[in-house]
Amino acid sequence: MKRIAIASICLVACSSSDGQSASEDLSGCHGTASSSKPSSGDYYLTSFGFTSSDNGIMSCGEYTKNGSWYYAASRQRFGCGSRIQIEANGKCVVAETDDYGPDVCVENAAGRPIIDASPLVSEHLFGVKSAGWSDRYAIHVTEVDGSTPLGPCDSNAPPPPQSDVTCYSHTLGQDEPEGTCVQSASDQVWYQCTANGWVSGVDGDNGPIGPCTAEYPL
Repeated sequence: MKRIAIASICLVACSSSDGQSASEDLSGCHGTASSSKPSSGDYYLTSFGFTSSDNGIMSCGEYTKNGSWYYAASRQRFGCGSRIQIEANGKCVVAETDDYGPDVCVENAAGRPIIDASPLVSEHLFGVKSAGWSDRYAIHVTEVDGSTPLGPCDSNAPPPPQSDVTCYSHTLGQDEPEGTCVQSASDQVWYQCTANGWVSGVDGDNGPIGPCTAEYPL
């Protein structure tokens, strides 16, 4: 299985599950993604954002959070923050387009446009976490209203997963859940709890991974 996690995080040279570079089988890769939408709505599904090489901030500014929420690339097709419904095997998932990609060389190799998405999407639709372009997991995609809730949308869908990430705050003397924003007693800078620990960059009520779920000023 070969996977190309793309977008701002990893454009071309990601590793496949067999330890070989997936880019060895690709040509014409120049960091450019297609903006065309197939009239059929048919794509292949790949996954990204849950390994050390491709976990991080996406091009629209949202954080992959180790693949713990329902995001997707293809913002060049749908726009930043748009919602798309992804269907396969009688199941459906709604994801938010927050990253750029994949490279046209990947889609050319696969033979069809690709939606590169959170592993939660591939897990729900196909029962696998890592989905590569050579797996050719066929999906159908439609754009839905921006207010549509993220996550599984079929009637038998499980409840959305809850993050178990916490960060210990020396300022508060206790663990705080992911998303919490705290003004540090040591340097007066605001930090937000993320899967990578406390990260600065809080602006108003928003941190590097999204809105502050709780705020603790000095």
